[in-house]
Amino acid sequence: MTGLLKTYLEMAMNPESSVVKDLAAGIPGNVGYNHDGKLMRVKELLLTEAIESTTLIQAEAYKTVMEGSEPSICMRNAMNMVQMQSKTMNWTIGETGTYAPEVPEATDIPILNQDYDVVEFVAKKYGVRPLISNELIEDSMFPIIELELGKAGRRIENRINQNAITELIDSVTLEHDCAGSNWGIKAIAAAVSEVRAAGFNPDTLIMHPSAEAIVLQEFVPTNYYPTEAIVSTGMVPNILGLRSFTCGVTKNGTQEWDYDTDGDIGMIVYDSTAVAAIGMRRDITVEKYNDPIKDMVGMSVTARFDVEAIITAAGCRIEY
Repeated sequence: MTGLLKTYLEMAMNPESSVVKDLAAGIPGNVGYNHDGKLMRVKELLLTEAIESTTLIQAEAYKTVMEGSEPSICMRNAMNMVQMQSKTMNWTIGETGTYAPEVPEATDIPILNQDYDVVEFVAKKYGVRPLISNELIEDSMFPIIELELGKAGRRIENRINQNAITELIDSVTLEHDCAGSNWGIKAIAAAVSEVRAAGFNPDTLIMHPSAEAIVLQEFVPTNYYPTEAIVSTGMVPNILGLRSFTCGVTKNGTQEWDYDTDGDIGMIVYDSTAVAAIGMRRDITVEKYNDPIKDMVGMSVTARFDVEAIITAAGCRIEY
């Protein structure tokens, strides 16, 4: 995080010119801000304007929430995310795996109409109110306030991840059971073949951290080309052409999202263009926050979204 929020809050609580001047000296000169339609350097702006006359605190509070969500971002990158224009959205899907018939010479070409179905997305509101008390503000505990705002953003992002993982493991119809052996890359290869046999092109792999550990052990130590990079960065490369993601949220559905006991689902291979989507009505937002100090106690962080499976045969879960 930039740390600017606690600086702005301290300026608001201590508006004396000498204090503001000292605090402004610590703000990097390249930090800009759009004030009354003009792009200005924050440092120069605060030396000529009272911080209460700007929306710097509100803007930085929102930025702090979003920065707090970044370490948890996973499923919004691993799945389709579409913008919902209203509370509900209908996603129309046609048939899968159909083939054109042979047409004998000089005969009519048959008319084949698809059977269409609809998947309905209904946006639900998720939110949290950061634990910011009057005492924190009065006692100038601004670093704690910054941490609480960041944590609020992370909680919303974790809920997006949790809903997406739950929808995937509870909805996909294909499954590969490791049956007590070959839990790593061989299991992924088997799941890839299942999805391809169903007529889809798998491009994404989601792993529970326990599954990631098993996969990493197959790379390290070995003579595989990317081993050195994996050891130094801890990042799993593309596996069998699949984008690789790791998500350690707890499940809130019927299947167990883990990978150390028989029956656990620890990995999912899928075609990200077909299996499911996140419908985003309103992304992470800071609500009920106008006054730069007073309203901070009652501010809330919310988002409205839904996650729905589209074509359930486009994914294969891997059972331990």
